[in-house]
Amino acid sequence: MNSHRIPKPDVSILAAICILLFCLEAAVLNYEHVYKATPDYSVRVLTRAIQSGDEETVTALVDDKAIAAGLFDGMASRGGGIDSLPVLQLAWAPLRDDFITDSSRLFHLTMQKEKDDADRAGAAENVRLRLQALGFPFPVSGWHYVSSHYAHKTDSSHAHMTVTLYNERLDRNLICTIELTRTGPKQWRITGLADAPAFISEINDAWDQRLAAYNRPIQRQLDGLIKIRNVSATLVKGSNHQTFLRITYTPVFEGKPEEIREIRGVYELQRSGDHAVLYSGTLRLTPAASGKPHTSQFLLNPLIPSQYALMSRENLDDTRSQLRVTSVTRQDGTTLSLAEKLPN
Repeated sequence: MNSHRIPKPDVSILAAICILLFCLEAAVLNYEHVYKATPDYSVRVLTRAIQSGDEETVTALVDDKAIAAGLFDGMASRGGGIDSLPVLQLAWAPLRDDFITDSSRLFHLTMQKEKDDADRAGAAENVRLRLQALGFPFPVSGWHYVSSHYAHKTDSSHAHMTVTLYNERLDRNLICTIELTRTGPKQWRITGLADAPAFISEINDAWDQRLAAYNRPIQRQLDGLIKIRNVSATLVKGSNHQTFLRITYTPVFEGKPEEIREIRGVYELQRSGDHAVLYSGTLRLTPAASGKPHTSQFLLNPLIPSQYALMSRENLDDTRSQLRVTSVTRQDGTTLSLAEKLPN
């Protein structure tokens, strides 16, 4: 009678299987208890919720009002001065509250696919008007998520993550750093921008470059008629605690001044470091006396934060002046004019 021997198991194969199972179990545990507790996982859940229109999850993971408040404060502080006087804070408080309310309404209407487009358009227009009051060209719509880097914790309850966004109107990728706050053992919530002023400056630069490109054909024609040289500014103290911003400039006509009826321009005083606009004003230029210095002055308003900050200065050493011709009307009635905003 033949006997059959049961082969002995290969110990090395069994060991490999055990190690594989152990690794799989460790991976599952790591995913459930480690990765799901990270800010990165919460952001991943958020992107899926946005794509599926899950408003409840998005609301749980995004503090839209805190983000809107941070953006407003960043825009308001670009010119400086808002923290210098309590009355200025009181004057700006209603505008800040309205901006937060309108931004939150637009945020939730955008998530609600069943809502009428007219409602979203109305909410977007309200936000645009609030931004216009701040003098800031922030695109309200056309934002898309592109990518993000791994988050890094600043402490046990807070983290920062660098995110890349694309805006259709600016046709450009923009980088911002979002701030996340732990709200539970396995949940993090976006509660603001870590550096709102930097993001605002990036948007402002992108807007200026895009608008300059759009205006380039008209700008060439204007440059062929007149150029402005030697622009400078000084502060002049007047009576009754008044302060004037006096500017000096030299217009140089490339063509025939007698063919020009009217010239309009925009003067800007910018901070040298971040190009923040400290003052902006329109003026008419006289189509005469080419090559000779001209002087204009503006009365500063202490109830406007950036202008109040200028009134408190001793000098304008860390600033730069810029005077741009924005339109020229000829004697025959034809006008060359730069666009003030990008087309939709």
